[in-house]
Amino acid sequence: MRINYLASAQPGIIAMNFRSFFLKFLVSASLFFCLFADAQPDEGTLVVVNRDGGSVSFIDMQTGLEMTRHPIGARVPHELAISPNGRTVISSEYGTGTNPGTKLQIFDVPSASLLGEIDLGPETRPHSFVFLPDGRRAVVTMELAGAIALVDILDRRVIDSFPVGGSGNHMVRLSSDGNTAYVAGRGGVGTLSIVDLTGDNELVVIETGAGAEGLALSPDGSEVWVGNRGASNLSVIDTRSQRVIDTIDLEGAPVRVEISAAGRVVVPTGGTLGQATAPGLSIFDLETHERIDRYQEPEVADGPGGFPIHLVGETLIAGDRTAGLVLAFDLDNFPSSKVVARGLNNPDGIVYSPLRMSVFSQ
Repeated sequence: MRINYLASAQPGIIAMNFRSFFLKFLVSASLFFCLFADAQPDEGTLVVVNRDGGSVSFIDMQTGLEMTRHPIGARVPHELAISPNGRTVISSEYGTGTNPGTKLQIFDVPSASLLGEIDLGPETRPHSFVFLPDGRRAVVTMELAGAIALVDILDRRVIDSFPVGGSGNHMVRLSSDGNTAYVAGRGGVGTLSIVDLTGDNELVVIETGAGAEGLALSPDGSEVWVGNRGASNLSVIDTRSQRVIDTIDLEGAPVRVEISAAGRVVVPTGGTLGQATAPGLSIFDLETHERIDRYQEPEVADGPGGFPIHLVGETLIAGDRTAGLVLAFDLDNFPSSKVVARGLNNPDGIVYSPLRMSVFSQ
């Protein structure tokens, strides 16, 4: 495959009606990116990665109880992904510098059980994943392989792989039709790779900034926002021209980026290696690219810090890594928040399912 390399032109808690959710899901698979738009995490299940200790917790949102904690082991997990119907969760072994992971773990939310694993093979190190609209297939980054893999969740197998061009491919997001993957590469100059999963278009790699890591796609698919952790700024890429159209400087290093259906861009910030900064959350307007609100922790965290985040409608679920808490921020009344889970060990990846664990209905 030929690579076209483009240098940048510019240096909780309201109850959810499950029946309503299920009927919406049946309407069309094209609802993949808006299924949870009306959800409010007062009921259902929160799934959280514990980086310290290497495990995945299942928490009942109605009672706040952690019902089970599945060990992943020394090859610690980092991220999670939730299927469009809220039933299946993907985690993985990311591993350490000397012990990279190779496997994905597939969990069932209602039973809070491990269904099986997918082995991607040696020298892969899976990190980020996202389900395709069909809910059966998913795309996963393989940092050491310089590629993304397309996997079948039901058959537990790798279907195909695609080179990404950049290095250290860390996070991945998909277009609403599932045909295009956007991959942030934090190695080297920092890049955004645009991968056509149909094979009809060539790979495009766009230089964004050092430490390109978190990214999010606008609801209409017209913009990709990339957090450049090493450069402490954001790059906004127009998906039609495939060029950087704006660069936004930040006080800290952007850890992740998420965009709500209402057009709020949420960016958690922390420090970089060798630079301690108090964790914060900034909210930008998607249309104007202007910052409209900011929340800053009063104290510098130990280590890089930053908030892992997950959006449920206009509710932001965020992990406080130092305190072992998960918070819910109401974006309509930011920075109003409340604690929804406690006792976690360095919480990282977070996802929400409107499905409640079956133990409560038996």
